[in-house]
Amino acid sequence: MHSFLPRRLEGSSLDLDLHFSISWPCLGASTATTANHVKNNAYAETRVVAIGDSDTLASVQSNLRRMPSRLDDECHPKQEYRMEPEDPSNLPEEALDFQPRTDKTPAAVLESRLTLPPKRTEAASEKELTSSDPTYVPATEAEGLEEIGALNTWWDQEGHWGEESEFKGFGSAEKVVDKDVVEVYLRQAVVEALALRETGAFSDWATKKWREGPRSELDQVLAAEIQVQGSQPSLKGDVAAIARSLTAEADETEAIEKIHPEEAREMLKTWDASWKDLVLDDQLKFALRKRLYQLTGTLIADAKLGAAHTVKHVLTLAAKKPQPKKLAELLETRSDLQELANVKVHNRKIGPIEKETALGRWKVIEEELTKRGLPVTGTAGMSKNKERDWISGKM
Repeated sequence: MHSFLPRRLEGSSLDLDLHFSISWPCLGASTATTANHVKNNAYAETRVVAIGDSDTLASVQSNLRRMPSRLDDECHPKQEYRMEPEDPSNLPEEALDFQPRTDKTPAAVLESRLTLPPKRTEAASEKELTSSDPTYVPATEAEGLEEIGALNTWWDQEGHWGEESEFKGFGSAEKVVDKDVVEVYLRQAVVEALALRETGAFSDWATKKWREGPRSELDQVLAAEIQVQGSQPSLKGDVAAIARSLTAEADETEAIEKIHPEEAREMLKTWDASWKDLVLDDQLKFALRKRLYQLTGTLIADAKLGAAHTVKHVLTLAAKKPQPKKLAELLETRSDLQELANVKVHNRKIGPIEKETALGRWKVIEEELTKRGLPVTGTAGMSKNKERDWISGKM
């Protein structure tokens, strides 16, 4: 409680001694203030004690209710809200208008030409069938019922999978590792790419699959001569026929004859090595890489292809021997290990029985085990050696 000096109110000739006690929750304390800070609201509890008649007291209370106050503004300041502009979406209209499909089956499965297994359904129970059909009688034997094969044999059934469904990769199934053969196929790719460029069909066929013709067409391609004048290469030969054979429709029944290493070495002797210095642009490098992968099964990595600038560089990358898949294959190629009398290389792990058989002791061991009634291999259902676990502290 705080007492204030008398104050003369407007419109009144009576001096009043006002005594206020205000609870100000927003400040966490009980604070005394003057009359012009008082407002009759839910946050202030005001008690006025006045000396005078009832009319004067009513006037004072009326003036107090009309007095402006900054109490609410100080306790609860007004917050200004500003509408944030909506960020424009970068998604295309197809994504914004996308409606989820009720059928979750992938589109590739729906558009497939294969005969897919039927969806799994659940048959109605006997109680449900009886309620819907009073004449229903459950079967007591399997005679006359349709037999449905198991799902794991679905693709083995007639009409579900054929030769047309077998995977056919773009690259050659047989990988060529002989350097001379790879060089012959690289020259073939260079001649074919230059032929398409000179006839104006390179841009349309750069990303398509080129046809592999018979041996007669291959001889025609290899007979063409590569001439380099400045930085522009050209072909001397029947360029139009080479381009037509590449862009013709492929016949799967045609027999494709591969080049043998001895034949490739004879071909290399008749060619000048200047064609390997041909400078390649990005389009030619991509075409040669694709055609080499189709003919030899060797795919040059993009990072390595970017560093190649000439045909010779591409040949170095394509003719590199692949790394052996197993360490034994690598060790078998080393002659120094094969010459050692105490070293023998195996392509798999050798077990104790094979070791004893190689030394000629396995027959003796087998006979002694049989005499004692012990199993030759395995444990014959007997428990493991517990004493070993006791010694090692496992038990």
